[in-house]
Amino acid sequence: MAITEYSQAEKVEIERNRYHDNTELIDGVRYTTKENADTLTNSDFLELMLEEMKQQDPTSPMDSSALMDSQLKMSTIQSNQDMADAMTSLRASYASSALSTASNMIGRSIKTGETDDAGEDKIYQVVTVDNKDGELFVQAQEFTGVYDGLKDTVADENVKYDANGLIYDTDGNPTEYRVSLDADNRFKYNEDGSIMLLDSDNKVITDAAIKDKYTYGGYSLLYSEEAVEIPLSSITTVS
Repeated sequence: MAITEYSQAEKVEIERNRYHDNTELIDGVRYTTKENADTLTNSDFLELMLEEMKQQDPTSPMDSSALMDSQLKMSTIQSNQDMADAMTSLRASYASSALSTASNMIGRSIKTGETDDAGEDKIYQVVTVDNKDGELFVQAQEFTGVYDGLKDTVADENVKYDANGLIYDTDGNPTEYRVSLDADNRFKYNEDGSIMLLDSDNKVITDAAIKDKYTYGGYSLLYSEEAVEIPLSSITTVS
């Protein structure tokens, strides 16, 4: 039986095949097929150490402690990297979950503990919720007051009035009547419960037909046009 003689390079290649099942020999060059060839793994360190031991001079053995120390350091670095990746993934998952929960506040009223010039709590309505580098913020419009609706019972629809109380008809034309407003721009009422209306001479109207024509038509909340950014952590009340 013929005995095949191998060169030193071929022997190294054979030994390498014994410990690597994720390589492929192409045109005399061995390539890594399953792992990044630019990254040394723990298996690479062990293989190098074994190969070093096999190729060393028996009369002058090489010190493998340095290689082993490097392997241990790499193992620690890899563990730390795995932990960092896990923390990053956990933080992203938490931020996504928190954002989903915070989105339930859209359209709701919130308070931050701030007060206005009158000492009243500022109230905001949430418009959007944003995640900025893992920190949550809401965009919210500040509540500015209440607008009382005025209904024209003859036309059976609400009509507009301006800041001075001047009433407009359903076609948008000014009438000769005004609604009396208090300091908060809310309706004033007569003793009989009807809305207090004024004529062009600023006198209270007593004509029943006119008083019956204009009645209360509900209300709407007013908010600032510009939204402000508020950290989620600053919100004290949600309603």
